Amino acid sequence: MHNEDKKEINYWPYAIVGMILTVVVLGIWTIKVAVSNPVQLDNSYMMKYQDVDANINEIMARQRAFNAKYEVDMSQNRLKVGENRIEIRLKKKEGDSVENAKIFAIVTRPTTSKEDIEIKTFTYLSDAYRSEPFTLKRQGRWNIELKIEIGEDIGFVTYKTFVK
Repeated sequence: MHNEDKKEINYWPYAIVGMILTVVVLGIWTIKVAVSNPVQLDNSYMMKYQDVDANINEIMARQRAFNAKYEVDMSQNRLKVGENRIEIRLKKKEGDSVENAKIFAIVTRPTTSKEDIEIKTFTYLSDAYRSEPFTLKRQGRWNIELKIEIGEDIGFVTYKTFVK
């Protein structure tokens, strides 16, 4: 004898509702993660990206003119955890040292601006500019970004280094 009162249960409606709820939960989780990780604004050329976008042709022309006149040597910089100084050798293409440059530097990590160190004071001593001391607290990749002004000439230099 068959039990005719026993009905089969259809699981498709439960699966569809479960998938919809999963999509909603994953959407909420995605928004929560995105809000807790704020966007890092690009700081190329030490300007807001809107200013760079509006003036990129002028910036590139000034950079080419700067590169045609001057050479920047930062190869002697080896940063470490602890106290550091930046040393910049700046010469004209003819070989003469440049003594009247105005230098602004940012020591930054490539992926975040939270640990940026701004350096505004450089002293010219016997053919090189030396920065005020600054302290790095973490190992890893760091960039030294420079803005160099010599009269009307403006140049930008990025030096990539690894701190041990």
